[in-house]
Amino acid sequence: MTFPHPSGPGPHPPAPGTGLAAALVRAREAACLTQDELAVRSGLSVRAIRNLETGHTARPRRQSLVLLAEALGLAPAEARRLLRLPRGGGHPAGPAAPPGSPGPDGPLAPHAAAAPAELPPAPRHRLAGREALAAALAAGLPGRGAPAVVVGPPGAGKTALVLRTAHAARDRFPDGQVYVDLHPASCRPVTSDQLVQRVLRSLGRGAGVRGPEEARARLRDALAGRRVLVVLDNVVTEAQVRPLLVDGGRSAVLVAARRELPALPGRSGHRIGVLGRPEAREVLEDLVGAARIRGDRPAALDIVRYCGGLPLALHLAGLWLSARPHRSPRDLADRLADERDRLDTLCVGDLSLRASVAAYHRPLPPPLKAVLHELQHLAGEFGVEDIPARVAASRRLAVDLLEELAHRQLVLAGAPDRAGRVRYRLHEAVRLYVAHGG
Repeated sequence: MTFPHPSGPGPHPPAPGTGLAAALVRAREAACLTQDELAVRSGLSVRAIRNLETGHTARPRRQSLVLLAEALGLAPAEARRLLRLPRGGGHPAGPAAPPGSPGPDGPLAPHAAAAPAELPPAPRHRLAGREALAAALAAGLPGRGAPAVVVGPPGAGKTALVLRTAHAARDRFPDGQVYVDLHPASCRPVTSDQLVQRVLRSLGRGAGVRGPEEARARLRDALAGRRVLVVLDNVVTEAQVRPLLVDGGRSAVLVAARRELPALPGRSGHRIGVLGRPEAREVLEDLVGAARIRGDRPAALDIVRYCGGLPLALHLAGLWLSARPHRSPRDLADRLADERDRLDTLCVGDLSLRASVAAYHRPLPPPLKAVLHELQHLAGEFGVEDIPARVAASRRLAVDLLEELAHRQLVLAGAPDRAGRVRYRLHEAVRLYVAHGG
């Protein structure tokens, strides 16, 4: 892979097909990576990569180019050539500087790059029913080496809650905020070793690491001596989080998880689920307008009921109405009344309730999918005795399967009755997906 030599300065950023933009496209294609895959490897957003490749970013940060060069696996000479290509205003990025040398924004700490600021935007809407929890989570960071974990079913609003918390607390972490989506929809899950390398690159400590053990040791050293906030989204195993935990450190780890993580030491766990009726109505009013919702209260209550109090479903319902000012809440309620069409209706732009449930359902092993298939017709509570023998050969196996589904946030387990029997209920969005959308 070779790059063109930098040209003379010009008044405009490189146009698509020339200079830095074209070099990045060629390097990504040579590495056989999509923009989504490069985003996961580098820690940059897909939008940031797209803007760089089309020349729409007038003055890209030098650290962003360093992360891209590492993610693309460029040889040192090629990386230096990339960094010398003209950026916005025609000014070259300059030669790559060793860790600890002065950067364009002033001296860097030893072995450190500029503090990363990787948090996606905070939710613009109010988190009805969750604001107090977000404030409490932010107040508890850092947790003296213990992660703060938010867990809940698909569509419960875990990512929104974690991002609101992270933005509220970010001023207490001046050495940077790192954000990693561990299971993006279009890519394979990020392994623990990949995550370690990814965070090291963001902190400017990834160069010259020899092997996973050294990488983990270097990451612990980096986090112990700094105040860094690491936000992990879509976590599915304790192994993904464990390498980031440092006793007594000033850094913090904030996790949005798709399943319980009981083996994490000292974790601060917070389960979230559906909203109550008043909070669910507030979500609609915030998006659509109180007058419009209160003007058709029966229809609004039907929408809340059909959405099952699920924050993502309510948000999508509100977006559907706000995009159609000529349609009434009753129009939407009537569309949602037929559960066969409900998942199709609750899809606006690139947001989809079906996709949220699919991310939980897709990695399930066949026995768990078989149990869900048998339970799809049960809209109410059920017990172990409702699991047919063809799916679970014994009562013990049936209990284990239901407990695993509850662990994975697909089934809600109630408190045992006086006889010690536990009743279960499928989360409504999961039932709809298995019955009509899988």
